[in-house]
Order: sequence, then C-alpha cells, then structure tokens
Amino acid sequence: MLQAAGRVMAAPVNWSAGDWLLAGGVGGATVAGFGLDTKVSDLMERNHSSFNDHATDVAVEYGSGAVAIGVPVGLYLSGLVLEDRWLRETGLLAGAAMVMTSATTTLGKVIIGRARPYEGRGHAMFLPFDGRDAFMSFPSGHTTAAFSLSAVLAARIKNPWATVTLYGVAAGAAASRMYTRDHWLSDVIFAAAYSSAVAHSLVVRFEEEKQAAGADPSFMIVPAGDGVRLVWRW
Repeated sequence: MLQAAGRVMAAPVNWSAGDWLLAGGVGGATVAGFGLDTKVSDLMERNHSSFNDHATDVAVEYGSGAVAIGVPVGLYLSGLVLEDRWLRETGLLAGAAMVMTSATTTLGKVIIGRARPYEGRGHAMFLPFDGRDAFMSFPSGHTTAAFSLSAVLAARIKNPWATVTLYGVAAGAAASRMYTRDHWLSDVIFAAAYSSAVAHSLVVRFEEEKQAAGADPSFMIVPAGDGVRLVWRW
C-alpha cells in the first residue's frame, strides 16, 4: 500500500506527453468552468424547490466526513470479520485515497483562499492564507471525498453499471455543494478530476505491486512455536 501510494505521488516526475496532455485537459476544463461559474450559480439559485432541497440534503451526505471515514473503516472491519481479503484491501485503498486527496485539497484551500459563493463577493475573489472557512472554496472537499471513494470502489468492483452508479452518486454530491452556494462549478470540476485520477491510480498501482509480489519467487521468515522457519514462495 505504501509503495503504491508513493508511486502515485511521485508519478508526475515520470509523466509521459499523454499524461501532461490529460493534466492540461483538466486545467482547461477548470478554466472553462471558471467562465461558467456565475451562470451555473444563478441557474442553481433559480431552481430551488422543496424537492430539490430534500434531494440535496441526501446527496451531500455521500461527500461528508461520516461517509469518508465510515465506509473505509466499515469495509476493513467487515473484511476482518468475514476473513475477506478483498474487503480489507478495498477499505485500506479507500482510506489511503481519502487521506492523500483530502490532505492536498485542504492545503490547496488554504493557499488559494477563494471566496465561497454565499459570501457574495464574486467568483474571482481570493484571499490566500486567510484561513477562514468562507475563503476555502477551491477545491471542493465534499467533491474530493465523494469522487475518491467512487473511484476506488469502481476500480475494485470493475462493473460498468456499478461504475456509472458510483460516479453518478458522486456527481450528485458535487451538484449539492453548488446548489447550497458553498462551491463554484470550477471548484467541483477540478476536485472531481483530481481525486478520481489519484484514487484510480492508487488502485492500479496497488494491484500492480500485489501482482509483482505474488509472481516473484522469494524467501519468507515465518514465526513458529519453536523459533522461526525459512519458507520459499513461488
């Protein structure tokens, strides 16, 4: 797990031209979202209703701290009880993805200091290192958590219908944050793309590390009742 996480964080050093092109696409999408921030915010404001309010209350929970912590822990504990390695691995991967993306997202929020929509100062108001929650709009933390979890689960389950459902639920959480005027469109676009890429890459790297470890012959020192044993694995 640590090897996989390290490879993901160091990946930009070895990016190919295609990787940089993809990163540029994410940047371009974020800039395009910046140009539509006000229009989308106004659209959300015009479509407030009792039904949408209730739907938002439900959708936002997928990106909440309770889900971000509860799902990984629940998966891991279930794996322990059921003696299911897949569940334990998935729980660890989800937790690792949350830590990696949330830490960098929080740092970005503080450094960038973008004003939230409810502040009424426009989408181009920035107070770097201000530290107040009202100036921690970019990127969206709820969106980061939602897409990190969905990306890990989708990559582990490997089912098209599950993938569509998981990313759809994450998109609902992202939309709910714009509906409540906590985030701009560009906040959620960047958060969704960034967290999905990191979480998916983490799963891919982990499975590569696991396959390599299982394929290579090696010696293991195993504790025994009367000392230790040297085991050859192939």
